[in-house]
Amino acid sequence: MPSAVLPIVCAINESYVLPLAVMLESLKKHLRANWRPVLYLIHTGIPQARLSVISSIIETYSIIPSATQIAAAPCDSHFPPEASFPLLIPELLPDDIQRALFLDADMLILDDVVKLWEIPLDECVLAAAPDTAVPYCSAPRGVNGWQRLGIPADAPYFNGGVLVIELERWRRREVTKRVHEYFKQTRDPIDFLHQGVLNALLWNDWKCVNSRWNLLASVAGRPHDRSASDAWRQPGIVHFAGRMKPWRAPIGGPFDVAYRKVLESLLPLIPTEPSSMRDRLNSLYDRYLRTTLYPVEQYLWRRRLL
Repeated sequence: MPSAVLPIVCAINESYVLPLAVMLESLKKHLRANWRPVLYLIHTGIPQARLSVISSIIETYSIIPSATQIAAAPCDSHFPPEASFPLLIPELLPDDIQRALFLDADMLILDDVVKLWEIPLDECVLAAAPDTAVPYCSAPRGVNGWQRLGIPADAPYFNGGVLVIELERWRRREVTKRVHEYFKQTRDPIDFLHQGVLNALLWNDWKCVNSRWNLLASVAGRPHDRSASDAWRQPGIVHFAGRMKPWRAPIGGPFDVAYRKVLESLLPLIPTEPSSMRDRLNSLYDRYLRTTLYPVEQYLWRRRLL
């Protein structure tokens, strides 16, 4: 029986090659046998030696946007250019790909992602999981100007780190054109770049999937987890969003051991760089102080001071 192809899209710079390798290795480990993952890696110039490591894990096609495409992509001084590349996916991928799974690199896969891939989208442009840190578009650091855009206060807000995208539907509904118009017209701050603009434009055009498919490691399974969901007990994808990155230094929470097990298996291929003082301080904070100081952290975060 011929294998089915699973198109995966990632957008990184060179500093994220190691976590990308961890994510792909963990994805492959849990993928059912009759599926073949194919990676479309969007970047601006990663050395061939590093790309060879990624292609040794799964079949990889390298995509470098043109100078015109990069210049037209939204930008923000707080993010590298690659942060807006998910908005380019429908114009960069081959036309014969109808659906794609976009994944951030800072993730650990703990279940078969084909289960996510096969979820019906019910005519929506994309599927995503709700964001634990930003539950509604009207929440702090959600969609600024949500009232003016006609978005209900209780409209759920999704995290953009895991997206199942219907590419033809995106093109037909001119999402890319609407993205450019939104960035030109809005005067409000846009948090999290592609995530913020997609929530603003597709607030009523996305399929909500179980939060187990994008668990934020900063809160999932910890004392400061205020979510009513027990999804962290059966995680599908764990997302190490934010400042605490487990490939740089140990972190708190229930997923560090599982991450480091995959990480250590890849170190002969991609040696880690020494942890910086900032990484070590973040590690200490996350493991020993964060539970106590989390309310203060959230106060500062909501006000864009972190």
